[in-house]
Amino acid sequence: MGMSWTGQARFLVLEGMDGTGTTTIAHLVSERLRARDLRVCLTSEPTDGPLGRLLRSHLTGGLNLDPFTTALVFSGDRADHLARTIRPALDRGEWVVCDRYLLSTLAYQGAEGVSREAILGASSGFEVPDLTVVLEVSDDVREERMSGRRQRERYEDPAFMDALRASYTESIALMRGAGHEIDVLDASESPDEIVGWILRRLDTL
Repeated sequence: MGMSWTGQARFLVLEGMDGTGTTTIAHLVSERLRARDLRVCLTSEPTDGPLGRLLRSHLTGGLNLDPFTTALVFSGDRADHLARTIRPALDRGEWVVCDRYLLSTLAYQGAEGVSREAILGASSGFEVPDLTVVLEVSDDVREERMSGRRQRERYEDPAFMDALRASYTESIALMRGAGHEIDVLDASESPDEIVGWILRRLDTL
């Protein structure tokens, strides 16, 4: 067991296209951290705050925002999230595990044609996670996992997937250039293996 388990709190982000398992893995990592007697704040974006609710309405088709407005609202929701949840948790010495963060906005709105540099610029004062883990699986696996969902969301159109996949690659490169620690992980492995890998990786930070 490395020093990181008893040292400062860490900020971990799980990212990936819909159906890669970010929510499941975020929950499992949080459980494993708590089992080590660490205090954990498990959170997600979009948030349940006022701007997050607006974004959820957009995602489910109840509201139509243009891509640039969407990117700005996501950035605003993130600023609110940091102020209300993430910074206070880190200040209390809690580990923060977040299901989606900056990379999602860069990838999704970047795929819709919004300047990724502009999105990154709007985020210049935001906390940089200690580690961002991007989960990747094949399209077949993603489709199988998503087939049981009752409601499809705006960005789950198959025609959007090629642009989104390319946007993820460009966004990861851009974020790494800006100093973000990003690891890409094969999420077709079992959840236990993925979580074990993440915990070992956190131990090296």
